[in-house]
Amino acid sequence: MPKPTPENIEKVAIKEYLDIIGAFHYPNSAGLRSYHGIPDRTAIIDGKVYQIEVKAGSGKQSEAQKRFQRAWEEKGGKYILGGIDDVIEAINKPLG
Repeated sequence: MPKPTPENIEKVAIKEYLDIIGAFHYPNSAGLRSYHGIPDRTAIIDGKVYQIEVKAGSGKQSEAQKRFQRAWEEKGGKYILGGIDDVIEAINKPLG
């Protein structure tokens, strides 16, 4: 079980929320052979694909994470940076 850091607490809350709303979601593996800057979790909700990078407190994105976010959003993808409150707000935000 992961150490209960503020960021890991947010990750658990996000996973539980996505389960409750019926999203298809999975954690992304970061490592030697993964895409640099890949976010923590991918979720598909009502046909929209979200990339979720979890940060808590004073957590900051790495340069690789910023590059991934720019590339993802340039192609029309939805990217959420933050904790559970940010995820709930972004998913429930009206389009337009």
